[in-house]
Amino acid sequence: MAPYATTSPSPHLHPDEVAEFERIWRGEAGGMSEAAIRHQHARHTKVLGDLRSEVIRPAAVIPTQLHTKAEQAQIAVDTVAALVRQDEEALATRGRSVLENRRLVRRRTRDARRPIADSTPARA
Repeated sequence: MAPYATTSPSPHLHPDEVAEFERIWRGEAGGMSEAAIRHQHARHTKVLGDLRSEVIRPAAVIPTQLHTKAEQAQIAVDTVAALVRQDEEALATRGRSVLENRRLVRRRTRDARRPIADSTPARA
């Protein structure tokens, strides 16, 4: 599990936000669902294994023109390993660490809680 990852919702989240995160996690709303994150994690893990066993070349992952061959391999492994760690954190936090999900939840809940302005002026 990633450091500082938590599976419990933040105490600062509004109940509407928690509900929206859960809808995304179950795949009922747009965003990175559990299934999508698990698929992405499997793909990244396979690429990392292929890089380490030299089945694929670093050029398949990163642009390599500016680096020596040893640097290319290390940069590619580090890059994909970071993606694997992000996926693991996303799984541990039930998608709450995914920037796309946070933006979607913020937009959807902000729009839902926005008060409707009364068109008639108040009289005293």
